[in-house]
Amino acid sequence: MQLKALLVNDDLERSALLRQSLQACGHDVVASAVTGSELLAAVGTHTPDLLVIDSDVPGELLLTPLRELSLHSPLPVVLFTRENSPEVIHRALRAGVSAYVVDGFQPTRVASILQVALVRFGETERLRRELAESRASLVERKAVERAKGILMKQRGFDEPQAYHALRKMAMDRNLRIGEVAENVIAVSELLN
Repeated sequence: MQLKALLVNDDLERSALLRQSLQACGHDVVASAVTGSELLAAVGTHTPDLLVIDSDVPGELLLTPLRELSLHSPLPVVLFTRENSPEVIHRALRAGVSAYVVDGFQPTRVASILQVALVRFGETERLRRELAESRASLVERKAVERAKGILMKQRGFDEPQAYHALRKMAMDRNLRIGEVAENVIAVSELLN
């Protein structure tokens, strides 16, 4: 599978070798960038599938835009570096780095390193989606419980009757029960 890679580097000699290695794996290097705002602009312009970074010591000038990307435009990130400090490794992984490779750049290993990064990124994204869905479900359940309480208090329903009323309203209006519950809560707050 051919990927569009954005190469970020601070050493031109290693950059050429890394570019050749990516191309030998069948990937297209769409651009090169340095750290900071240039990195964010390059990602916006070229929409790469993968970010490959070569940085001796990944500092805040690199990690800050990576955190921004991780929040708004997540993509797999491979970081080749010489820095093996546990603190820097931790900060890099929290910034969205999928594969952190210390003193391990060998052209023959690039394909497998990229594969690991892609799999890890995919798994991380799956977990993020599941977490977001779980949070949304919990918020919806809380709204349903609150709306049932409002109906029980205002209409004298018992719990099954309140739930049935919410469910019927949702079906009649072709809405999710959570949406109906939010509407009941909003109307209740408006009238109180």
